[in-house]
Amino acid sequence: MDDLNIRNSTNTWHGVTTSTTNLSLTTPLPQDTGPSMVDYINYMFLPITVFVGVAGNLLTILVMKSRYFSTTPSSYLLICLAISDSVLLLTQPFNKAFFIKIIGQDVRAFQSAFCKLYFVIRRASKMTSSWFVVGLCLERFIVVWFPLKAKFVVTKRVLLAGILTVYGVIFSFTGAWSYASEIVKGKCQPDVYDRNDPTAREIFGAMLRTGSCLYSIAPMVILLILTPLIIAKLIHHKRKRKFLTGSSANKSKDDGRVTAMLIGIVIAYVILVLPITVLHNAAYELKISAFSSNNDGFNTFKEISQFLEQLNYSSNFFLYVMTSQRFRSVLKDFVTCGSFSSQNSLSKRRTKSTT
Repeated sequence: MDDLNIRNSTNTWHGVTTSTTNLSLTTPLPQDTGPSMVDYINYMFLPITVFVGVAGNLLTILVMKSRYFSTTPSSYLLICLAISDSVLLLTQPFNKAFFIKIIGQDVRAFQSAFCKLYFVIRRASKMTSSWFVVGLCLERFIVVWFPLKAKFVVTKRVLLAGILTVYGVIFSFTGAWSYASEIVKGKCQPDVYDRNDPTAREIFGAMLRTGSCLYSIAPMVILLILTPLIIAKLIHHKRKRKFLTGSSANKSKDDGRVTAMLIGIVIAYVILVLPITVLHNAAYELKISAFSSNNDGFNTFKEISQFLEQLNYSSNFFLYVMTSQRFRSVLKDFVTCGSFSSQNSLSKRRTKSTT
């Protein structure tokens, strides 16, 4: 695709979606006469994932603040992960073309500063979420491989320092990258630069590659290295468990459950996040804007990638419920206002008295 066609496709997209008065300036497109099938899917999929995801993340924060989890250092990482996921989900509607069509304008384009701030927050929420998953993996790796040293290494102070470092690095980078976030014909775009200028293209390419590394590539490499090591050590522990008794056996079993939750998060992360990374880098190589192309194939891939990305940030709560018995227990206590725990305690006392 040559540069002339790129500019024409961008103008056509803006002409179609900015307002009805601009339609006469563009080539009529049959598929723009009404909502597409993707739009209908978005009408249902987006609000469901936002509502369910944010609600699940809020419940996760409440569970992590309970007395059962608040004493564990990893609860800080899970709270920060839930916050990052919720922020990303809440910013997602403003990034969807169908949502802009519904409300009639791009609210992010009220001022240039708002446009830049939006993408600083959106990108930061994505990247911090990735690194909090890495933090959970590192914590599990230390606990499983070096159990005797874990309580001296994995402390609340160390984790808080790591969290602050992540926030500092990520927000500094996304703030610098916001130079390319500008308003074009009433739309807030994250990749505005002169694609015919080699210097401008190289600068944006460097920022994109760095952002891709911070968002997915570096976290994925770390996760794909550490997770198999954790699994291997757990298999070794499982073989030894039949020779363990009492608290040692229970601790080994608890570690296995917590790690199963982490493995679920890692697998979901790799599958659901990789496509959106490929999307942005493909747009750069094709010299088109990821959000203003009228190429049907590319737009279909974009929608699928965004669907998967939304699932990643709205599914962690369900992974916790499926893989952690203690999480389910605390959640039931919260939902039943403590009656579930009271009934369990009474049942255990009755069992002991009968034996």
